[in-house]
Amino acid sequence: MDHSKPATVILRKTALMLQIQDYVRVGYRYWTAGTVAPDRALAWVRKASRLYDVYLDRNRRARNKKRGEGSGILLLHEVSGSGHLWWILLVTPGDHLAHQLESLKDAQDRATRIQLTGYELCYLTKPKSATPVLSWRMTRDGYQQWRTHVIDTVRRGSDLEIRQLILSLHRSPGFYGVRCQIKACRRLLRGSWRRSRPSQPCPLMPARVLYLRRRKIVTVPLGAWLTAQSKLATEVGKTT
Repeated sequence: MDHSKPATVILRKTALMLQIQDYVRVGYRYWTAGTVAPDRALAWVRKASRLYDVYLDRNRRARNKKRGEGSGILLLHEVSGSGHLWWILLVTPGDHLAHQLESLKDAQDRATRIQLTGYELCYLTKPKSATPVLSWRMTRDGYQQWRTHVIDTVRRGSDLEIRQLILSLHRSPGFYGVRCQIKACRRLLRGSWRRSRPSQPCPLMPARVLYLRRRKIVTVPLGAWLTAQSKLATEVGKTT
């Protein structure tokens, strides 16, 4: 790759979600995504760099925009220690080869929103605000699963299972849309508790649902990640 920014792997899922949200907000609305095995990752990244200029610096992207040309970004992340990389290619409107070679979806279309491990990126309107904001929230199925889990655990779960439920719920990433859903699940838990266990005090929950704090995006070079994966595969092979 002969551009200024080398390929990196984003370590934290929350950081990846923030990066996607930020890019879509500034115009990288067209996307396609997939997974790639370690032995194919470098070839895919080189192809994306060669065809789509995904590692241009900010100044060159600005010049592309002035000329009416599009720009592309490639983000990489290992999901849940799978050993495979999840990638997403984000592209702006304008003349860009990815619009011709890839089956791009529109992140602003309700039917083709970006989804990642049970979350979706969408526009939501806050109370007392007429301007929608871009945020992540649980998908409809994911949110319904949480609601069902809350009701079933309150009715039949042990004290330990209820504590684990509360901890897991409040570990969800604190994007605006997710926070709204967590608050709704908290209300559901209290209501279900009053109906199912009226003689017992409702378990304590955190005083509030925390906002997501912006932190430095931690990444590792793709080459370092590939080396680590190769060593891990060798160690696993020796133990089997």
